[in-house]
Amino acid sequence: MTHLEPLGGGAHRIHFAGGASADHTLVIGADGAWSRVRGLLGGAVPDYTGVTFVEANLDDADRRHPHAAALTGHGMMMALHANRGLIAQRNSGGHLRVYIALRTELDWYETAGIDLADTERVRAALLAEFTEWSPSLRGLITDNDGPFVNRPIHALPVPHTWPHTPGLTLLGDAAHLMSPFSGMGANLAMLDGADLALAVAAHAHADAAQAGGPSAGRLDAAVRAYESVMLPRSVEAAAGAAEAIAAAIAPDAPVGLLAHFASRH
Repeated sequence: MTHLEPLGGGAHRIHFAGGASADHTLVIGADGAWSRVRGLLGGAVPDYTGVTFVEANLDDADRRHPHAAALTGHGMMMALHANRGLIAQRNSGGHLRVYIALRTELDWYETAGIDLADTERVRAALLAEFTEWSPSLRGLITDNDGPFVNRPIHALPVPHTWPHTPGLTLLGDAAHLMSPFSGMGANLAMLDGADLALAVAAHAHADAAQAGGPSAGRLDAAVRAYESVMLPRSVEAAAGAAEAIAAAIAPDAPVGLLAHFASRH
């Protein structure tokens, strides 16, 4: 999609690269963090949180990286201190995904004159950020298989809501992009999709005698019902995620994060 054109009465024309277009009575923005649909619903854009994850990967970890595998266990391990963090997560097939977290500038690697494709230069820069850390933890940086991947963490403002607009709605990251410290992003996206589908189906049932699905009025009522559930839920989750990342990658970490968890639970 290149852009979205309002046609009035809740209808919108979707324009695609190459000149094709399609008209629809409901457009659902499930187009991720940099959603173009969101531009017609207030236009909020994600902000950089001040934290970047640099991703590393360890393959066949139980055999090739046994210490890292034991350190991670069967779930996830987090080591946090003084605006830095090492987060290791076990995936399927003996794979470990590691996030090297830094509170830093968005263009940290450009400022340092580092090409992200230069794995050894990136590794050296990251190790310099963790000089006083245990060698067992630094192994999560030294032992990665393949290149590092730079992942700056962005989030939508909290709260992110929009005035109900006939013919448009959002779900997933388009609606509530938040830091991964919520642990809820993908789960909320799936729940959003299920709630929206159930709302549309419930309102379509009332128009079962009509061919072609629910009327525009009932479709709009379905979207209103969905948004009345989704928006409060996502605002609460996003607020928690913002608080968590601020506490996790912080000067007093992990003390502040533990206090945050205690206050919420």
